[in-house]
Amino acid sequence: MDMNMNMTMTGTTTIDMTRRFRIAASGFAVAATLLVTPVIAANAADDQPKESSISTHAKALGEAVKRDAKTVGAKCKEGAHRVAVAAKAVGHEVATAAKRGAAETRAAFRGDKSGTPAS
Repeated sequence: MDMNMNMTMTGTTTIDMTRRFRIAASGFAVAATLLVTPVIAANAADDQPKESSISTHAKALGEAVKRDAKTVGAKCKEGAHRVAVAAKAVGHEVATAAKRGAAETRAAFRGDKSGTPAS
């Protein structure tokens, strides 16, 4: 029994050999991974994402909406300017008619038959 126990302590067993092999293999795997990582990163950096047809369509639709919004805005601005000019002209006509009516009314009260204001 002494001999068996002594051999176990000094000799290498299958478990020790397996453990050494696993350590060496894992070390090799880690080293290989570290060496290959820059190559993988460089490849990944070169790959640009490709646009799908949906994103292309969405961009085109967005551009069309923006262009149409600018056109509508310009038309609204032009329409607002036309309304302002028309309102000013109408206001001027109303004011002129009111002045004319007031002058005729004053002339009527003064007894002037011509309808023109007396100076």
